[in-house]
Amino acid sequence: MFFDRSAADAESRAAGASVRYGWLTPDRQTQVRGVLLGLTLFFGLTVWVWHSLDAAAPNPGVFVRKLRIVGIMTWLYALVQLLDIRFWRSATARKRREAMGIPDSLIAWLFGQMLAWFGIIYYGFTEDARWYLAGLVVLVVTFIVFPVRQSKS
Repeated sequence: MFFDRSAADAESRAAGASVRYGWLTPDRQTQVRGVLLGLTLFFGLTVWVWHSLDAAAPNPGVFVRKLRIVGIMTWLYALVQLLDIRFWRSATARKRREAMGIPDSLIAWLFGQMLAWFGIIYYGFTEDARWYLAGLVVLVVTFIVFPVRQSKS
């Protein structure tokens, strides 16, 4: 049956996953982390400059309320996934790791980036930087909690 795979099959998939992204060495992961942080800071700065030039249109209340709801759902999803990767290690996290073939640390950094980039979008529409700053803090925390793993030689 399709869903009934043996343990040997799972091990071979896990071994293939490490070969799948062989270029993703610890040095490259450090570079990826720097790019994620750099892009997040750049786009946040771009929105800040945009607002400092008084170039923003007025924000409609209904849209902002809906955007806040999307933000709350995004934050809940990302935080639950980060807790799952770090502490719970559920089957969902394991399947995602096997399917994507990238380290948990990179997945966690992308969840942190997702929160910061939602904050940039919210900041762009509302001139409220709190969501962006909170997302930026979570992104930096993911860099600390999920460090670059050194390869085993």
